[in-house]
Amino acid sequence: MTNPKNSLRVLLVAAALTSAARGEKTDLSVDERLKRIEAAIERLEARMSDTVSADELAPTLKEFSDLTRQIGYDGKPMTVVKAAGKEQKLSLGGYIQMQGEAGDAPDSRFNGISDRILLRRTRLTVKGAFAENIDFTIQSDFGNNSIGGVSGYRAQLADAFVNWSKYEFANVQIGQFKTPHGYEQLLSDTKTIFIERSLPNDQLTVSRQIGLGVNGAVANKRVTYGVGLFNGNGVNNGANDNDNFMYAGRVGATAWQKDAEHRLAFGVNGFASTDTGLTVPMLTGTFTGHRTGWGADGQLTLGRFDFAGEFLHLLANRRTGVDATAEGWYVLTGFFLIPKKLQAVVRFETYDSNVNITDTTSETWTLGLNYYLKGDDLKFSLNYLLGDPAGPISDQGRLLGRLQVVF
Repeated sequence: MTNPKNSLRVLLVAAALTSAARGEKTDLSVDERLKRIEAAIERLEARMSDTVSADELAPTLKEFSDLTRQIGYDGKPMTVVKAAGKEQKLSLGGYIQMQGEAGDAPDSRFNGISDRILLRRTRLTVKGAFAENIDFTIQSDFGNNSIGGVSGYRAQLADAFVNWSKYEFANVQIGQFKTPHGYEQLLSDTKTIFIERSLPNDQLTVSRQIGLGVNGAVANKRVTYGVGLFNGNGVNNGANDNDNFMYAGRVGATAWQKDAEHRLAFGVNGFASTDTGLTVPMLTGTFTGHRTGWGADGQLTLGRFDFAGEFLHLLANRRTGVDATAEGWYVLTGFFLIPKKLQAVVRFETYDSNVNITDTTSETWTLGLNYYLKGDDLKFSLNYLLGDPAGPISDQGRLLGRLQVVF
């Protein structure tokens, strides 16, 4: 029979290590925490001595049982993540988005794509923090990581940055991360209420870049901002096409908030970049010249209802040749048919790749359901896209299904 004293000692140490591995907030050093654990073990061992009666021992055994149940300890050796360096906190997590699709191409992103099953995203995230207000994030993707077809899945970086977080009003980031431009673009991939982001978002924002940024919250967290300078050459690209940087910035504000389910917020953002021979989604071939983009957005939550809208505009001034102006917008609504469990969503979007040319506009309706088995950690989504893409073809439908697991 297992010795209760030995089991208790293992349990308490395992709980402490697990707490540290998960990055739980504490102001105590490792040595101080170990001293407290040792003192607790001594007290409990004294209470579990052979001289106490069964009635006197009962509260201690209940405490032992409750703690065992809380951390999932079954008496067997536990595996914990241990920091290899001097960091104070270390956590390991990630998510998997498994997806199935069937139908036509409601917009240009789906051109040439057949019915398929794919690992849309398969990401592993490592986060850590030092006592000196410096933390880091490394996130890699082993899945498709694109709407387009990808063969030969391979590991690629999504995020990789170091952050200095001493002041809430001014966090400094350096590395690869999302640029502060576009509300939908900045949403976490696990928090979006539609399976795919809108076409205007994918064509008119600049996504992740390598650079330096500052972001923070002021006015009692009612106003947030982010600014940064980047190479401007896209994700996983350590080169710069010239000696100029891309600049981007965003400001968001909460105009009204009663609680988490009653809130109104707005945001504005923009970027500017001078490019040399760069591939730009909205343009054919490579682009040399100056790009400027801006956008505005709003979000309203009223109990079970969610409303949001965003407008994006981009001007591409070529050094030689014809300039191009693209713009797009979307509006959406969501309603929880069953609170926090079953949500119906609808979105309408339009995108014009060049407002100076006819027949360059796409329009798409998206109808969907989200079933939250365990919040966003375990979620099933079903979307039907009905689109009228630019060109002679119209009424193109596509069905998408996704299972999301966050760990």
